[in-house]
Amino acid sequence: MTKEKIASSLFYLTNNLKDKQRRKGWYQKSINRNRVESVADHIYGCQMLAYAMYSEFNYDIDIKKVILMLSLHEIGETVIGDITPDDMPSQEKTKLEHKAVTELLSMIPNGEFIKNIYFEFEERKTKEAIFAYQIDKAECDLQAKLYTQEGCFRHKYSDEEFIDSWIGYDRERIEFDNNFDSLLDYIINNEMNVLKHQNDSIKNVVSFYELTNNLKDRKRKGEEIWNINKENYGSIAEHIYSVQMLAIIIYLVYEEDIDIEKVISLITTHELGEIINGDIDALRKTDIDRDNEFKAAKEVASILSEYNNIINQVEEFNDSETKEAIYSKYCDKLAPDIISKIYDKFNFIDLNNQQDNPLLNNTIVKKYLETKNNFSTMWILYGQEVYNYPEPFINISNHILNNDIEEKYTEILKEKGIDIKV
Repeated sequence: MTKEKIASSLFYLTNNLKDKQRRKGWYQKSINRNRVESVADHIYGCQMLAYAMYSEFNYDIDIKKVILMLSLHEIGETVIGDITPDDMPSQEKTKLEHKAVTELLSMIPNGEFIKNIYFEFEERKTKEAIFAYQIDKAECDLQAKLYTQEGCFRHKYSDEEFIDSWIGYDRERIEFDNNFDSLLDYIINNEMNVLKHQNDSIKNVVSFYELTNNLKDRKRKGEEIWNINKENYGSIAEHIYSVQMLAIIIYLVYEEDIDIEKVISLITTHELGEIINGDIDALRKTDIDRDNEFKAAKEVASILSEYNNIINQVEEFNDSETKEAIYSKYCDKLAPDIISKIYDKFNFIDLNNQQDNPLLNNTIVKKYLETKNNFSTMWILYGQEVYNYPEPFINISNHILNNDIEEKYTEILKEKGIDIKV
């Protein structure tokens, strides 16, 4: 396969954690909610919780490495799906997932890079891996508390029964350190609420996590405007995950000379302002909107004691002067272009049902829709004109413009005897 086909195929595969993988455990607990988080949403939630715990408890860890590790820790679920302890014993699931990850990464250029990070997390021998593993489990407990506060399980569990059983299960199998243990004690005994910065580390962690958690439900403005016909719309948190995956894929396939840990950190925090201001579509966003978004990002980050690191990341991404920030920004723009091709593949957009779409009068939109009455073609050509992609981004853009998007990895893995659940 060409590098462009490999990159687009891998991106399509990782997209499974958005479109096909709602977190299964919530359904097994009979959740009653319109939209349930995806695995991609969970990954974003883990990263936000990691920033909060790192800020408030001054862990002696490489936080950028942790954020990268969390972005990749569910890579096996792109193939085997989200398997819970109710589906099969944990040891059996781990064996299946390790086999799937090993086989998948053997087919990916420079896949050893991901393999090393993934198995570092799984083996939990480094301080970064131990921290990330606690984050992975605690994030689920915090999300459980938020869903419980909403009344999502009221038809089946009392609040006390649900939280005690959920957190109690994790505590039986995981050795949480004192900070995480205090966090879990707090959410058992208190409601989670968003507060401005307090002289209380636990309250700051809870407030930052809950506020940033809103991006799991926040719909991308473009999907709303174009009336995307999807049962589970793409959230802003899922967009952040997609951009991270594209950044890692291009880094591996094209052997880019960048600091990938820094890139993933920049991408993780670049939408913080949308928590308060919401998402504004790229075709109508102004410099004033961008200034207001940065102010909103500062307001969100200010909940934490050590927030300068996060704000510096947002500012670096916005300024687009370092090579990592420039690279991150191209990934941020190209990822939706590839997703537009996936939407066309599954007929998620009906161009005949756009009566109230304000973008149809946009000069660029009109020009490219008249050229070819196709959403992805319009969107990809718009990206090429406005962002002037350099290599290898333009190579990938041209590939998805002129070719069907597909992935063959799961088919090959099936032939190798991997039990594909996605």
